[in-house]
Amino acid sequence: MHIAVDANAEGLLSAASKAARKPARGGVANLICIAESAETLSYELGAVASRMTVILPWSSLLRTVAMPDVDSLRKLSAVCLSGANFEIVFSYDGDRDARENAPLALVAIDEYHVSTLSALYQEAGLNVDCIQRISRDELKEYDTTWAHRLAFGCPREVWRIRGRKGALG
Repeated sequence: MHIAVDANAEGLLSAASKAARKPARGGVANLICIAESAETLSYELGAVASRMTVILPWSSLLRTVAMPDVDSLRKLSAVCLSGANFEIVFSYDGDRDARENAPLALVAIDEYHVSTLSALYQEAGLNVDCIQRISRDELKEYDTTWAHRLAFGCPREVWRIRGRKGALG
């Protein structure tokens, strides 16, 4: 089963449309679309995900993955089964993104900031295997409109965090 989540219901239209295609054209019969913020899902769903991906979030979800407090990360972690893989890809350029009502109180995300994330994720039950910058070519591999815009637009740093949910204590 696949679950697509977006706080903006219109953001789910493309995923629903692609899922409705024939399987030979990339469609899937087992997609559930939920118009809700990802941070509140754990209350509704519990631990159901064997894999979690967060690709180029904005607003509160960007804060959750890039400027996290442990409680907000725990809410994402709670949706994952023990041992679930996770992948988070985010980008933030304070100078440019500030024009779009910047959700982070940073000018930019740098190496030092990223180096502090692993400990916060660990505290929330998400064991980080790697945090790395990804190239424009790697970004093009993500099949989203925003990923393609960033990959072909002005250069900016894009970060990827991969890991696994820790065993329940």
